[in-house]
Amino acid sequence: MIDAIEEALQPIRNSLQADGFGLKVDGFKEGVVSVVVLAGPEACVECLVPQEHMRLRIEYRLKGLVQSVHLRYPEHS
Repeated sequence: MIDAIEEALQPIRNSLQADGFGLKVDGFKEGVVSVVVLAGPEACVECLVPQEHMRLRIEYRLKGLVQSVHLRYPEHS
């Protein structure tokens, strides 16, 4: 299941990397996936979409794979 989640998130991961961010699947339990957006040293904080928008994008990509998404954002965003 984790492999399918990782594969589904790759397009989002690619777009985040262009702005200096990373995307990490931090866990999956009972239908809930935990995802963390990580800021690299050169991250463009102004480029990061609002957290709710990102959560909706992730939920759309993972539709049918998970029941819900727990998303954590960098503290400075």
